[in-house]
Amino acid sequence: MRIVILTGLLLALAACNGAHPLDGLDRSGTASAGGHDFRVNWNLTTAQATRTNPTWRPEVAAVAAAAVQATEAATGCRVKPGSVTGDIALMNMGLDCTGR
Repeated sequence: MRIVILTGLLLALAACNGAHPLDGLDRSGTASAGGHDFRVNWNLTTAQATRTNPTWRPEVAAVAAAAVQATEAATGCRVKPGSVTGDIALMNMGLDCTGR
């Protein structure tokens, strides 16, 4: 019984690092920028950058700027200006992948 519970817990924790399956974000990668590490999940129009490193009370603006840089590095696409929303843990943004 303990093995079943432990296995379920490990599977649940592993799922925390991926995009929600209903988001349609079928590509994934990692990148670092501005002293932050990100897991980037994207498709050709949308991206989510999840900050994966512990940082004590980072500024939202600094995390957003780093998330944009990391997303552009991971995806090879340009982040659409004014499309970044979120908080210090997860940023959502629009992508322009026309040059890809």
